[in-house]
Amino acid sequence: MHTDMSCITIVDQDDIGGLQVRTRDGIGLMDINPKDEALVVNVGDLLHAWTNGRLRSSQHRVVLKRHSFVENRFSLAFFWCFEDQKVVFAPDEVVGGGERGRVFRSFKCGEYLRFRESNEKGKFEKVGHTVEDFARTEDRN
Repeated sequence: MHTDMSCITIVDQDDIGGLQVRTRDGIGLMDINPKDEALVVNVGDLLHAWTNGRLRSSQHRVVLKRHSFVENRFSLAFFWCFEDQKVVFAPDEVVGGGERGRVFRSFKCGEYLRFRESNEKGKFEKVGHTVEDFARTEDRN
């Protein structure tokens, strides 16, 4: 289970599928069933922070379905990120003046990518090293 470090991930999966996303309540998993001529667009951690959490970076995983053991499974993923020196900071117009306030401190993309890579090296489960852990403002739970 992990979130993507990127801004956006675009996935083209074959008819076997296997992509699952954690539900908003954090309890269940939902299958993302393949559709002909459709792509899956997933919000990554960088876009999650840049939108002040308005767009959610979802935890997800890929599982092998029973029938996929006798077939080959193919998928193609495109990960789009900002440049390493790009500063991620939600614009004031996105943050607004409400009770929510600014959720993430500013940071450079490369700093976050290095944080993820150094904490996840050799680990299968990657949850616990997200943009929430890296850049969430101090006054947040």
